[in-house]
Amino acid sequence: MNEGGKVLTAHKRRRIDNRRNLSSNELLHQDMDTLLEEALAGLGPTLIRRYPVTAEAIDDIAGHVGLNPQEFMLTPGSDCAIRLLAWRQVRHGTGGLLLQWPNYDAWEDVAARSGLAVERIAGEPDQANRSLCEAAARTSGQLVVLSTPNGPAGWTTPEPVLDDLVRIAAERDHLLVIDSCYQAFTGPWTHHLARRGANVVVVQTLSKSHGLAGARLALLAGEPELVAELARERTEQTVSAIAVQMARALMAREAELGRIWSDIGKAREHAVATLSSLGHQPLPSGGNFLTIPVGTPLAATTLQEQFSRRGYRIRLLTEAEGLSGHIRFTVGDPDLTTDVLAEFTSLLGYGS
Repeated sequence: MNEGGKVLTAHKRRRIDNRRNLSSNELLHQDMDTLLEEALAGLGPTLIRRYPVTAEAIDDIAGHVGLNPQEFMLTPGSDCAIRLLAWRQVRHGTGGLLLQWPNYDAWEDVAARSGLAVERIAGEPDQANRSLCEAAARTSGQLVVLSTPNGPAGWTTPEPVLDDLVRIAAERDHLLVIDSCYQAFTGPWTHHLARRGANVVVVQTLSKSHGLAGARLALLAGEPELVAELARERTEQTVSAIAVQMARALMAREAELGRIWSDIGKAREHAVATLSSLGHQPLPSGGNFLTIPVGTPLAATTLQEQFSRRGYRIRLLTEAEGLSGHIRFTVGDPDLTTDVLAEFTSLLGYGS
């Protein structure tokens, strides 16, 4: 307690929740437990007892993602990568943050703590894309941030827009950050890593694509000089050896993971067709989730509560600009998704 007798709640510590988690977009597929168990079976006690020895594993990871080891670093989750990039922007003192919106809360959280000015670039996808390019073209030295597929909403930024942003970043001396944590569900999972460059950084967590949410591991890729600058914070040394070796083992199973990603993509498209037939057209999504308009914020809250009583945790998006009255749920393997769609149909009174 503090001096006023209030309980301090600075720490965010999750407790076990027996509802099925369809809120966090973890990788939910019936074959993932087998892959993870087999990866864990290859880890011995020495890995835990000694301090991390990771150079060989990182060399292997470099081969899987098509990068030189000097072109990337590992961080304990993408939030850590976001903090590194935001604090670098503060140190350089050249500008603020142009943030595609909606986006991950971590960007605004670290900006508020670091004093970094934020300009939200919001709107319908096409307009937001144009606005982000226009804002980047009229400024200099900014940290320009987008996620594709977009984290809260799901829509994917078209390649020509990314091409324009890369060009503008070079011309206006911005640092463009592309967060592509959901890329595996819409195309080759390493696709955006090829865009790294003098003015482009790519952040890719392995929480969604490789089922490593509990291991807290992300990859930050860019020019070797930039990576070396960020590496001075010694953040990679805080990544556990277990997380690195799990990533190494799972990347070697890309064929099996590819089938899982494909299954989820097919389940997502089936869910889109089903929900659309019920009059609830989901937003375009390239991720392992769907964002669905259900009416008013009250209707969305009511639906979330009903799902909760039936043992599912889904995400309310009423606080995200432009997404009032929307809910979001994770798409998993076909059986899970069929069950969720049946609940959705029942709760909204269809087919009764």
